[in-house]
Amino acid sequence: MPAPARAWADLRSHVDASVREPMDAFLDGLLRNVDQAPGGGRGFFPPASADRWHGHVLLACPPEVLPGKARAWERLEPRFEELRASFTAACEGWAGRPDTFEDFVALLREWGDVTGAAAARRGWGLVGLP
Repeated sequence: MPAPARAWADLRSHVDASVREPMDAFLDGLLRNVDQAPGGGRGFFPPASADRWHGHVLLACPPEVLPGKARAWERLEPRFEELRASFTAACEGWAGRPDTFEDFVALLREWGDVTGAAAARRGWGLVGLP
């Protein structure tokens, strides 16, 4: 599980539902291993392949799911500051988590930029490779 997903798993229960819902909608299928992404789309982490030419795909998010993720991002990004205290209490300094709240937000913003600009607006899907 990527560092932002581990951090979110740790602080999720300490965050108001009005922030939890858009964060879950954004991360599920992108950075969290779920069977069914919100909105009916699929995000998945397929099993590793033994074939050296077709290695382990970390994620796949089809084009029809990304507009929902972009909408979740628009609701989520202005509320990041509400996560600061929970992140500091539950995650800061823990191995396998971003070192600081700013690092956590920077990682999320990178995914937000890719999801919004490169994918949802262009009708693309996302594939993350190892």
